[in-house]
Amino acid sequence: MPEDSLWNELSQSLSGSQLNNYWDMITRFRQGPSKVEDWSSIMSPDSKNLPDFSSLPSPKPSHTAFHLSKLVVGKLNGGMGTSMGCVGPKSLVEVRDNKSFLDLILEQIENLNREWNQKIPLLLMNSFYTHEKTQAHLNSVDISSEIIGFQQNKFPRLHSESLSPLTPDKWGEQAFYPPGHGDFYQCIWQQGILQNLIDAGREILFISNADNLGAVVDPVILNYMDEFNVPFLMEMTAKTAADVKGGTLYQQDGKLKLLEIARVPDDKIDEFCDQKKFKVFNTNNIWINLVALNDRLKKGPLELSVMVNRKDVEGTPIVQLETAIGSGLECFEGAVGLSVPRERFLPVKKTDDLLLVRSNLFNLINGKLVKNSLRKSASLPVIDLGDFLQNINNFQSSFPVIPDLVDLDELKINGSVRFAGASSLQGKVHLQGGKEGLTLSAGVVIADETRQG
Repeated sequence: MPEDSLWNELSQSLSGSQLNNYWDMITRFRQGPSKVEDWSSIMSPDSKNLPDFSSLPSPKPSHTAFHLSKLVVGKLNGGMGTSMGCVGPKSLVEVRDNKSFLDLILEQIENLNREWNQKIPLLLMNSFYTHEKTQAHLNSVDISSEIIGFQQNKFPRLHSESLSPLTPDKWGEQAFYPPGHGDFYQCIWQQGILQNLIDAGREILFISNADNLGAVVDPVILNYMDEFNVPFLMEMTAKTAADVKGGTLYQQDGKLKLLEIARVPDDKIDEFCDQKKFKVFNTNNIWINLVALNDRLKKGPLELSVMVNRKDVEGTPIVQLETAIGSGLECFEGAVGLSVPRERFLPVKKTDDLLLVRSNLFNLINGKLVKNSLRKSASLPVIDLGDFLQNINNFQSSFPVIPDLVDLDELKINGSVRFAGASSLQGKVHLQGGKEGLTLSAGVVIADETRQG
């Protein structure tokens, strides 16, 4: 039970079930993250707990149609495009061919439903930041698929030192935050969405981040979920140097567990980040059996790991307590990881990523990005556009036409660089804007070269 003053302040903005959930997060935060005690006992998962996608059987078309009739596609749609200087929901940022993330998601669902004569619904978990604008966009487009949009919880931020909540009379909307995508479980349970989906015959959920353009419905994984009665599946993919701090899976006493960096002993951080022992990381592409989830939630809320997000609000240090949807893995007996190709993880977090997905490295087919067969390298180019071009407006003015990147290995830009028209970048290209900036004329071909303004 919290202190009376804290309880009184929180109870003004939260319902009973929300308050219980929130106070449980505060309690576990005060206890601190539990470090892995016996590091020597943990090991990489075996092929039973972490099978490879290539080992899964391919379903017959008739089975695929049957499995799709049980499917609901979900997207985590709470984020804003602030990291790229955008205003509004990130899912409404234009990513390719004048289409936003949400437009591409809708196109995928519409095509699936047409191709297989299905009525797969789209489930959108919005935050209070994104809900209204997302709904307004959906009302403006012509779609036949069912869209189930709902708003996740809205919890008070806490002062870092006292852990007392920010109050709306002083802080307004800045007093609140959406408590991470682990909030999904309680929201669909408390709002009756889970039971409605089950009543409508939906048994399998595929949910992913709205900004991951590689997270598309795969009939092979869907078949595996249904045929083998898997309660929870987390897609994992091979680590690269950029992913070493991402959550991974380990096996202890035959059971699969999720390992986040906060739980790693300080003297084992290097081993955690190394790609030898922990070869894969969590893509946040999650498959859940809804009947199994419903049965589990009847026993009480899932015990999810609490993450601490420290921020400043108008110079005041605060903490946001959050949970992640992936930490539900340990709540299900028989949960598995699945090692999938890297192409299923194509997030757009920065303009570096935006340049890749807008380029001719990919073709857009039925809302899906498909790698250009002319690209000889199995991996994508390494892109670093520098601080100046992380702003979407600067990016747009610098790339009025996206260069040909099919033969590019690496692009590093520092400062203001502008491409005046169509161009081609090949090999390793380094561009320095300098004091006055660098403008490259239309038709330029730059191969294994460094240029300065």
